[in-house]
Parts: sequence; structure tokens; C-alpha cells
Amino acid sequence: MTAPITVERLSPGRRADFLRFFDHERGPAFADNPEWAKCYCHFYHVPREIAWSSLTAEDNRAAMAARIDAGEMEGFLAYADGEVVGWLNAQPRHKLPHACARLDVAPPELTVPAHEAAAIVCFVIAPGWRRRGVARALLDAALASFAARGIRVVDAYPFKAGPDAGAADHYHGPPSLFHAAGFAVVDDGESVTVMRRVLAPPAR
Repeated sequence: MTAPITVERLSPGRRADFLRFFDHERGPAFADNPEWAKCYCHFYHVPREIAWSSLTAEDNRAAMAARIDAGEMEGFLAYADGEVVGWLNAQPRHKLPHACARLDVAPPELTVPAHEAAAIVCFVIAPGWRRRGVARALLDAALASFAARGIRVVDAYPFKAGPDAGAADHYHGPPSLFHAAGFAVVDDGESVTVMRRVLAPPAR
């Protein structure tokens, strides 16, 4: 019997769970992708002027711990049997000011005030929990949370990946996941498709 999946919003009180999931020597986040193990989901928070290769795992871990403690890091953790099995970096857009530059895409034009927009940039699912509904549970929880907080537009940036793509090629989430959740394509780039879900119409 599969353990039920619950999703919780990241908070300072869940910092230890987040770090334990990503700690590359013990955590499951990158158990099958060790070359990414230093990330701690910090990549899209770093300006392009800073060479990503110059940052160590310790640098990224410390930066993310500080962001969580200060309430400047948001996202969602999926749990099963009390352990983290998945993570979604989904935040108000103003908290991801460097994401589009890192993605080499123009920031999508907004039809709402900037504080009413959010972005989704990373899914990380523990290897043993892939294809078991964790990503969809995370996405559904994020959309419900955003809607309750007055967010009206949510953008996602799935990579274009071929039929032989592995899990690392879908860490932005596959387009099919977003289509099923009501997202529509707003820009079709060379390597990234920009998709948008409107949670509520613009105020009149």
C-alpha cells in the first residue's frame, strides 16, 4: 500500500526537513544525479554575474538556510511516512528576480501587478517516488496556496525534451503536467516553453 502524500508550505520550522532532503551525502534529492547535489535549489536565486561554478555545496546550503530563516525562500515540500519525498520551488515572482536570466528567456509580460504573479522553476522528486503523483500533488497544493493568497497569474518554464529524456531533463516539470492543470502556452522558445495558468481574472 502506498503511503499517502501530504504537502506543506516551506517555513523556517521546516528548514531542517528541506536541508535533510537535499544534503547530498544522505538526502534523497539527488541520489541518482550526484553532479547536481551541490545545488540546494539555489541556482535560480543567483545573479548571472556570479559564476555558478564558483559556489560550493556549503555556500549554497548556507545561503538557502539563511533565506528560509528570513522568510525569503518559499516553496512546497511533499511528505510520505514523515519523510520528504519531493520539493517544488514555486514562489511569488518578485522572489525569483534572476530566474528568467538564468533560463535565457524574456520575463513574460504581466497583465496583473507584479505582486499578484508567481513562478514555478523546479521540481525535485526522490527517485523511489517518481511517477507516483508527487509532482501533481505539489503543483495542486501550490496553485491552491497561491489562489488563497491573492496570486492571479502563475508561470511555468518546462524544458523541451525528447523521448529519451531522463528525470534531470524534466526538473521544471513536463508540459503535460501543466497542460493537465490548466496552463496554456504563452511563449515558445528554443529550449523552454513558457506556460501560464490564470487563477483569477484581472480586477476591473
